[in-house]
Amino acid sequence: MASELEKWDDRWSRAGQWAGQEPCAFLVEALPWLPRGDALELAIGGGRNAVFLAARGWQVTGLDQSAAALAKTEELARQRGVAIAGGGPGIPKQPDARRGGSLRLVQADLESTTLEPESCHALLCVNFLLRRLAQEMIGALRPGGVLVYETYTLDQLKYEGGPRNPEYLLRPGELREMFPSLETLFYREVSAGKGIASLLAHRPA
Repeated sequence: MASELEKWDDRWSRAGQWAGQEPCAFLVEALPWLPRGDALELAIGGGRNAVFLAARGWQVTGLDQSAAALAKTEELARQRGVAIAGGGPGIPKQPDARRGGSLRLVQADLESTTLEPESCHALLCVNFLLRRLAQEMIGALRPGGVLVYETYTLDQLKYEGGPRNPEYLLRPGELREMFPSLETLFYREVSAGKGIASLLAHRPA
Protein backbone atom coordinates (compact mmCIF):
# COMPACT_ATOMS: atom_id res chain seq x y z
CA MET A 1 0.00 0.00 0.00
CA ALA A 2 1.42 3.37 -1.03
CA SER A 3 2.42 5.83 1.68
CA GLU A 4 1.01 9.38 1.76
CA LEU A 5 4.30 10.70 0.39
CA GLU A 6 4.23 8.19 -2.47
CA LYS A 7 0.66 9.22 -3.29
CA TRP A 8 1.61 12.90 -3.45
CA ASP A 9 4.73 12.18 -5.49
CA ASP A 10 2.62 10.17 -7.92
CA ARG A 11 0.07 12.97 -8.17
CA TRP A 12 2.62 15.68 -8.86
CA SER A 13 4.62 13.47 -11.25
CA ARG A 14 1.72 13.08 -13.66
CA ALA A 15 1.98 15.21 -16.78
CA GLY A 16 -0.28 18.23 -16.59
CA GLN A 17 -1.12 17.67 -12.92
CA TRP A 18 -1.41 21.17 -11.49
CA ALA A 19 -3.62 22.75 -8.87
CA GLY A 20 -3.81 25.58 -11.38
CA GLN A 21 -0.87 27.82 -12.23
CA GLU A 22 -2.43 31.07 -11.05
CA PRO A 23 -2.37 32.11 -7.37
CA CYS A 24 -5.38 31.56 -5.15
CA ALA A 25 -7.78 34.50 -5.26
CA PHE A 26 -7.47 35.12 -1.53
CA LEU A 27 -3.71 35.68 -1.79
CA VAL A 28 -4.29 38.24 -4.55
CA GLU A 29 -6.84 39.99 -2.30
CA ALA A 30 -4.39 39.98 0.61
CA LEU A 31 -1.36 41.19 -1.36
CA PRO A 32 -1.62 44.88 -0.35
CA TRP A 33 -1.43 43.85 3.32
CA LEU A 34 1.77 41.81 3.04
CA PRO A 35 5.00 43.41 4.30
CA ARG A 36 7.91 43.22 1.88
CA GLY A 37 10.78 40.89 2.70
CA ASP A 38 10.86 37.18 3.53
CA ALA A 39 7.83 35.00 2.89
CA LEU A 40 7.31 31.39 3.92
CA GLU A 41 4.77 29.04 2.35
CA LEU A 42 3.90 25.69 3.90
CA ALA A 43 2.95 22.75 1.65
CA ILE A 44 3.48 24.64 -1.61
CA GLY A 45 2.28 21.85 -3.94
CA GLY A 46 2.78 22.99 -7.54
CA GLY A 47 4.08 26.36 -6.40
CA ARG A 48 1.46 28.71 -7.86
CA ASN A 49 1.38 30.97 -4.79
CA ALA A 50 5.09 30.90 -3.97
CA VAL A 51 6.03 31.74 -7.56
CA PHE A 52 3.47 34.56 -7.62
CA LEU A 53 5.03 36.18 -4.55
CA ALA A 54 8.61 35.68 -5.72
CA ALA A 55 7.78 37.25 -9.08
CA ARG A 56 6.62 40.35 -7.18
CA GLY A 57 9.77 40.80 -5.15
CA TRP A 58 9.43 38.63 -2.06
CA GLN A 59 12.22 36.29 -0.95
CA VAL A 60 10.11 33.14 -0.69
CA THR A 61 10.97 29.88 1.04
CA GLY A 62 8.61 27.07 0.03
CA LEU A 63 8.31 23.83 1.98
CA ASP A 64 6.81 20.57 0.77
CA GLN A 65 7.47 16.90 1.51
CA SER A 66 7.04 15.88 -2.13
CA ALA A 67 10.10 16.09 -4.38
CA ALA A 68 7.77 15.87 -7.37
CA ALA A 69 5.82 18.92 -6.15
CA LEU A 70 9.06 20.86 -5.73
CA ALA A 71 10.06 19.89 -9.27
CA LYS A 72 6.72 21.22 -10.54
CA THR A 73 7.31 24.44 -8.63
CA GLU A 74 10.78 24.83 -10.12
CA GLU A 75 9.36 24.27 -13.60
CA LEU A 76 6.72 26.95 -13.06
CA ALA A 77 9.30 29.35 -11.60
CA ARG A 78 11.49 28.98 -14.68
CA GLN A 79 8.49 29.60 -16.94
CA ARG A 80 7.76 32.83 -15.04
CA GLY A 81 11.40 33.98 -14.90
CA VAL A 82 11.69 33.58 -11.13
CA ALA A 83 15.18 32.93 -9.73
CA ILE A 84 15.68 29.73 -7.73
CA ALA A 85 17.86 30.48 -4.68
CA GLY A 86 20.25 27.99 -3.09
CA GLY A 87 18.70 25.27 -0.95
CA GLY A 88 19.66 23.57 2.27
CA PRO A 89 17.83 22.64 5.47
CA GLY A 90 16.12 25.17 7.73
CA ILE A 91 14.54 28.58 7.29
CA PRO A 92 16.78 31.64 6.81
CA LYS A 93 16.72 34.08 9.75
CA GLN A 94 17.66 37.19 7.77
CA PRO A 95 16.08 38.59 4.59
CA ASP A 96 17.97 38.31 1.33
CA ALA A 97 19.65 41.61 0.51
CA ARG A 98 19.02 41.33 -3.23
CA ARG A 99 16.42 43.68 -4.68
CA GLY A 100 14.66 41.10 -6.83
CA GLY A 101 12.48 38.29 -5.57
CA SER A 102 13.60 34.70 -5.45
CA LEU A 103 12.32 31.27 -4.50
CA ARG A 104 14.09 28.81 -2.22
CA LEU A 105 12.71 25.26 -2.18
CA VAL A 106 13.07 22.98 0.82
CA GLN A 107 11.91 19.36 0.97
CA ALA A 108 10.52 18.92 4.47
CA ASP A 109 8.01 16.70 6.25
CA LEU A 110 5.85 19.23 8.09
CA GLU A 111 4.82 16.56 10.57
CA SER A 112 8.34 16.76 12.03
CA THR A 113 9.60 20.18 10.88
CA THR A 114 10.24 22.99 13.34
CA LEU A 115 9.68 26.50 12.01
CA GLU A 116 12.41 29.01 12.77
CA PRO A 117 11.17 31.77 15.15
CA GLU A 118 10.71 35.24 13.63
CA SER A 119 11.91 34.07 10.23
CA CYS A 120 9.38 35.69 7.90
CA HIS A 121 7.41 38.85 7.22
CA ALA A 122 4.60 36.92 5.52
CA LEU A 123 3.45 33.35 6.07
CA LEU A 124 1.16 31.57 3.63
CA CYS A 125 -0.76 28.32 4.04
CA VAL A 126 -3.36 27.21 1.47
CA ASN A 127 -5.32 23.96 1.40
CA PHE A 128 -3.28 22.41 4.19
CA LEU A 129 -4.13 21.79 7.84
CA LEU A 130 -1.77 20.59 10.55
CA ARG A 131 -3.10 21.91 13.83
CA ARG A 132 0.09 21.31 15.82
CA LEU A 133 1.87 23.97 13.74
CA ALA A 134 -0.42 26.83 14.79
CA GLN A 135 1.78 28.13 17.62
CA GLU A 136 4.94 27.72 15.55
CA MET A 137 3.31 29.67 12.72
CA ILE A 138 2.62 32.54 15.09
CA GLY A 139 6.22 32.40 16.31
CA ALA A 140 7.62 32.25 12.77
CA LEU A 141 6.17 35.67 11.99
CA ARG A 142 8.33 38.66 12.73
CA PRO A 143 6.63 41.47 14.66
CA GLY A 144 4.40 43.22 12.15
CA GLY A 145 4.23 40.07 10.02
CA VAL A 146 1.06 38.84 8.31
CA LEU A 147 -0.49 35.38 8.05
CA VAL A 148 -2.55 34.39 5.00
CA TYR A 149 -4.39 31.12 5.61
CA GLU A 150 -7.12 29.48 3.56
CA THR A 151 -8.26 25.86 3.67
CA TYR A 152 -11.25 23.54 3.67
CA THR A 153 -13.97 23.29 6.30
CA LEU A 154 -16.22 20.38 7.19
CA ASP A 155 -18.75 21.79 4.72
CA GLN A 156 -16.48 20.47 1.96
CA LEU A 157 -17.97 17.02 2.64
CA LYS A 158 -21.13 18.28 0.93
CA TYR A 159 -19.22 18.79 -2.31
CA GLU A 160 -16.97 16.84 -4.64
CA GLY A 161 -13.19 17.01 -4.34
CA GLY A 162 -10.98 18.15 -1.52
CA PRO A 163 -10.02 16.14 1.58
CA ARG A 164 -12.56 13.68 2.99
CA ASN A 165 -10.83 12.99 6.30
CA PRO A 166 -12.32 15.27 9.02
CA GLU A 167 -8.84 15.53 10.55
CA TYR A 168 -7.93 17.81 7.63
CA LEU A 169 -11.13 19.87 7.69
CA LEU A 170 -11.80 22.90 9.87
CA ARG A 171 -14.70 23.07 12.30
CA PRO A 172 -16.93 26.18 12.20
CA GLY A 173 -14.94 29.16 13.43
CA GLU A 174 -11.86 27.05 14.13
CA LEU A 175 -9.42 28.86 11.86
CA ARG A 176 -10.01 32.17 13.60
CA GLU A 177 -9.58 30.53 17.02
CA MET A 178 -6.28 28.84 16.10
CA PHE A 179 -4.29 32.09 16.27
CA PRO A 180 -5.57 33.98 19.34
CA SER A 181 -2.49 36.18 19.75
CA LEU A 182 -2.75 37.54 16.20
CA GLU A 183 -4.92 40.50 15.27
CA THR A 184 -7.57 39.43 12.76
CA LEU A 185 -7.69 41.73 9.76
CA PHE A 186 -10.19 39.68 7.76
CA TYR A 187 -12.07 36.42 8.22
CA ARG A 188 -14.75 34.59 6.28
CA GLU A 189 -16.27 31.15 5.85
CA VAL A 190 -18.00 30.20 2.60
CA SER A 191 -20.09 27.17 1.68
CA ALA A 192 -21.02 27.50 -1.97
CA GLY A 193 -19.60 24.87 -4.30
CA LYS A 194 -16.92 24.24 -1.71
CA GLY A 195 -16.48 24.73 2.02
CA ILE A 196 -13.63 27.11 2.73
CA ALA A 197 -12.37 29.40 5.49
CA SER A 198 -10.03 32.35 4.91
CA LEU A 199 -8.00 34.28 7.48
CA LEU A 200 -5.77 37.35 7.18
CA ALA A 201 -4.09 38.12 10.51
CA HIS A 202 -1.31 40.36 11.82
CA ARG A 203 1.30 39.86 14.53
CA PRO A 204 1.44 43.09 16.53
CA ALA A 205 4.78 44.89 16.34
